[in-house]
Amino acid sequence: MKRVWIFGLLALLVSACSYHHKLPRGIFAAPSVEHHIRASVLVASDKIAQKQFVFKDYHSQDSVHSYKIDLADGSLTATADALATLFIPVEVNSSKHTNKYDYLAQLTYTVGSIQTDSMDSVQWFNGQPPILETRVMLEIYKVPSQQKVFSMFAARQNRVEMTDASAATQRLERKGTTLFLPFTGPVYTQQFGNDLRYTLARDLSECLTEIAQTLQQNRALFEPHLQNNVK
Repeated sequence: MKRVWIFGLLALLVSACSYHHKLPRGIFAAPSVEHHIRASVLVASDKIAQKQFVFKDYHSQDSVHSYKIDLADGSLTATADALATLFIPVEVNSSKHTNKYDYLAQLTYTVGSIQTDSMDSVQWFNGQPPILETRVMLEIYKVPSQQKVFSMFAARQNRVEMTDASAATQRLERKGTTLFLPFTGPVYTQQFGNDLRYTLARDLSECLTEIAQTLQQNRALFEPHLQNNVK
């Protein structure tokens, strides 16, 4: 009887497995640029469309995993790094300081699943992880006229890239191997959480790279500052 109670408690603990982390900084690999435009840019830190990515998955009644990844800091820093390939200086700050800069950059970054409108509860089908849709819009306004100078949208749709460790523990849970849940549950949660975080960072970086390249191709839009270019 005591053994049954212990296994029941362990299964309950596994069902509450959770992962909470931040989108990493330094995810944007900036290419080398010969000339920058000497114009100050503010990346508005208080106009974030989605501050967190929240996700739950379950493989059985005894196996529920929840994930929460903070998006704001990592996405704003990556956006500033992308803009810094053209402008100098670029800073992340509250929009209340807009008048101190030449341009205001506003990021609209959201992540969802193409399988459901809500990421609150997603069941695995045939052992396949969900396909995430990353959407990135970057708009740049001239200060103080508030005239929109540049706007571009980029998106990616990719299945979460799983490591061998998370795939192996996920297969065990799909088989309903309750005996191993106290061990596989926490391992799977951490491994798949890292997989989610990696996929989010990679797809955001690819979207920002596409936007940064287009921004470079349209640098003439910022012609009033071109005479002040520096290396």
